[in-house]
Amino acid sequence: MTTSKQATKDDYIRVRINGQLKKEASEIIESMQLDMSTVINMTLDQIVRHNGLPFEVTNDDEETIQLKKLQSEVAKGLASFNQEKTYDIDEVKALFAKSGE
Repeated sequence: MTTSKQATKDDYIRVRINGQLKKEASEIIESMQLDMSTVINMTLDQIVRHNGLPFEVTNDDEETIQLKKLQSEVAKGLASFNQEKTYDIDEVKALFAKSGE
């Protein structure tokens, strides 16, 4: 199935959700200058493109999620170190300066 941003919007979804969740999500969405309908359409498009959910679903609490992210980044750093892909402080500063241009 191929989706297009120009596709006719000819169907509806009606869903019951927690009011507080909707309020918090709406504030974030609006701060991105989007609306709920656009975000839902974007999400459905990504589900089709990925042939599944475009994000990880987990029962972990926020602390565990952050810990896993940290462990992943440490593992990447260790792998780079083991492959001798290391930088001295001047090289790191130069990389940050270049990315800020």
